Amino acid sequence: MKERYITMRNSNQLDIGLLYTLACDEGLVAPIDHFAMAMSFANIQQILDHLDSKFELTKLFGKDGNFIKVINNE
Repeated sequence: MKERYITMRNSNQLDIGLLYTLACDEGLVAPIDHFAMAMSFANIQQILDHLDSKFELTKLFGKDGNFIKVINNE
C-alpha cells in the first residue's frame, strides 16, 4: 500500500480509490460515493501531509518551494 501511495503522490494525480482504502484502514465507514463527494470539500494538502507522516516519507521541494516528490525513509 505504501509503494502505491508513493507512486500516486509523485505522479500528482489523486487516486480516490486508494485514498478511500487508506481512509477505511483508519476507520472510515462511509460509502465511496460519499467519500468522493467529501473529498471535493476537504483540505487535500492536510490529508496528504497526514499520510506522508504516517508512511514516514520525506518531502522534497525545489528552490522555488514547489513540491518535487516524496521519498521513502527506509
